[in-house]
Amino acid sequence: HVTSDSAVPLPQDFLHIPVTGTLPAPERLIILMKQLQDSEKRYKDAVLNRYLCSSILGELSAQCRHLFCKNRHQKEQLYHDILDYISWHIQENLRIGEIAEHFGYNEKYLTTLFKQYAGISLKQQILQSKTDVAKSFLSETTQPISQIAYSLGFSDAHNFSNAFRKQTELSPSEYRAGYTMHSIFQK
Repeated sequence: HVTSDSAVPLPQDFLHIPVTGTLPAPERLIILMKQLQDSEKRYKDAVLNRYLCSSILGELSAQCRHLFCKNRHQKEQLYHDILDYISWHIQENLRIGEIAEHFGYNEKYLTTLFKQYAGISLKQQILQSKTDVAKSFLSETTQPISQIAYSLGFSDAHNFSNAFRKQTELSPSEYRAGYTMHSIFQK
């Protein structure tokens, strides 16, 4: 199959021709090649032959572009599916290996793909998502920090506090106190 791992769109003003691959409609190329062969035998017209060669290259490029766009769309969909999975399983101790297994991909491939789209690692995204939910709990509830930690899949409040501090540079208690003071001054 003709694929590209790049998330960058192909420029429209170039012909993109792969070194190897499988095309979705090779019969279209065969017809164009037969026309070129027939033209060479019958007319021996260099201008017509160059035109037919250009048509062949254009068709080849168009089929490759279609495959690339389809592949890119599938990767983008996978990225969004991973984000959804994290949201739905935020209360669990999420591991990258489990996410990769769930989607049927190699762990390294999944982390590389995710970083291409998000600009951050999958592990960082999991921690960021958990931190965002924790911020809501800390600012909108009076739940104990240990209870928030367990509800987000952390084994204990200490691990939760360390992860939260890495993301926000504040402990959960400091964040809650700062939010409470901010709320008082806003009223």
